Amino acid sequence: MPRIQKTFVSSVPLCELKSMRRVLGITLLAIRASLRTKAVVALFALLAVCVLLLPSVIKSDGTAEGSCRILLMYTVGFSFGILCLSTLWAACALFAAEIDSLRIQLSAVKPVRAAEFWLGKWLALLLLNAFLLAAVYGGVYAQLRWQMRANGWGEQIALTSRTVARPILPSVAQEVRETYALLKARDNLPEGMSERAILRALAQNAQERYDLINPGEEKHWRFTLARPLRTGEAITVRIRFDTEFSTRTAVQGFCRLSSGDRAVEVPLDDFSLNEIEFEIAAEAFGAADAFTLSFRHTGDPQESSALMLRFRQDVALLTAGGTFEANLARSALIQWSVLALLAAFGLTLSTGFSMPVAMFTATVLLVLTIVGQSVVEGTSHEDEQEWSNRPGIWVSRGVTTLTQHATQNAPLESVIRGERVDAKALRAALLWNVLLTPALFALLGTHILRRRELAG
Repeated sequence: MPRIQKTFVSSVPLCELKSMRRVLGITLLAIRASLRTKAVVALFALLAVCVLLLPSVIKSDGTAEGSCRILLMYTVGFSFGILCLSTLWAACALFAAEIDSLRIQLSAVKPVRAAEFWLGKWLALLLLNAFLLAAVYGGVYAQLRWQMRANGWGEQIALTSRTVARPILPSVAQEVRETYALLKARDNLPEGMSERAILRALAQNAQERYDLINPGEEKHWRFTLARPLRTGEAITVRIRFDTEFSTRTAVQGFCRLSSGDRAVEVPLDDFSLNEIEFEIAAEAFGAADAFTLSFRHTGDPQESSALMLRFRQDVALLTAGGTFEANLARSALIQWSVLALLAAFGLTLSTGFSMPVAMFTATVLLVLTIVGQSVVEGTSHEDEQEWSNRPGIWVSRGVTTLTQHATQNAPLESVIRGERVDAKALRAALLWNVLLTPALFALLGTHILRRRELAG
């Protein structure tokens, strides 16, 4: 018995090693096949044209910040859109083309499992996308540095990465429940709407809810930083607001940032723009990590209007958060995770449909994903009452719910604003888009592939 047990234990790693070799072999074969068709070379050339020529085609506002925004947002964004479509269509063709041409039967007689086929081809797409996405980001970064040096933008803009601290507020779910309970106690619940519909509407409005600061009023927010301040760095206060443009020059106020018994008060009298940002040296607070920010509106009630702020988005404290290059890498990782999800989805479609049908289905679902979020956000209670609108609304909500982990992040916006890409969002993107959801697609695709191979 001990001898049999020893043989069993030693054979398990050997089987796993052989399986991994088969997966890597399929990956290499898929990459070589792509290179032989010149598809990757053509895609690389298209991306190179996009990176090099698009910034010169789109005109900016003439400022250094506007030019950098175009270079990052439009160039990387357009290139990423090309990669999304090419990844989805290439994945739809991998299995479907082999099944339609019966070449899959040549592989079926080999000691290779269906799961190994699926995983090998998925890894090939991941590696190709990693190379192409890195080339796009590298080309944009090199072009950005070259333009900053050639045009002398170094004094106008700084490539930074700052950690964003938001006010300590109740969670959206908690706020929604409290608001619902308050409306119910006052008997002000909307008529003709179910509790679920009311909660959904309150949740949609929670992030965009505005609060007013009238002349003579004062508001307070509490913050906790991710780490204590360090010697020599600065803490930045940022407030965005909306108000009547004609009365902005009459708006005045005081911002007071305090921690313990230390405080710094800054007078504000320039509200010509809708954003105010100023720095305070860390020496004023020492190694503090808890702060209270106060704003007092001292404008004349007869001449100035109220300030409107979304407390969940428009008030923040910013501290140093690493390098700009590392922030670019985090943005690239989130976008790469979306490509991994699209590759898994396309591969699963290719196991069950022919290539034209798989591509058509993938394109339709991609359009539904893009449009669905706008439909969900713009749907009113009156629209939902129309029975003819309900199927479209239900489909849009279902697609939005299934794809929220792939669409809820906007890493390029954070990079452009100089804000550090949230580490929690990055971990969630990698977990859902690279591990959990592709695993479900792999199980479904493997099951379909086995049945189609046996049927052949």
